[in-house]
Amino acid sequence: MGEKKKEIKNVKITYAQFTDMDYVFPGTFYILNALGEYHFICTSSRAEAQKFVDEIYSPGRYSVVCVKLQKTASRQENGEVSVRGVSTRRGQSK
Repeated sequence: MGEKKKEIKNVKITYAQFTDMDYVFPGTFYILNALGEYHFICTSSRAEAQKFVDEIYSPGRYSVVCVKLQKTASRQENGEVSVRGVSTRRGQSK
């Protein structure tokens, strides 16, 4: 069976839209090109977004930036970090 690949969209917005507090971004990942244009790449994977940008521009020219902090395993919903280091010296040899 043929695997269906989802097409990645590229949406260009202006600086005024990017700085507007009420504007809803069209994607999670973006680049700012040399002309000052914000290009949003609509995909769920950062690796796919970087690969898409490398195909359009030469590889290594632009790196993909995330609009918001991505929730990781150690980050809770409210932004707090759930994993913290231990500040004890117990068990170390003297």
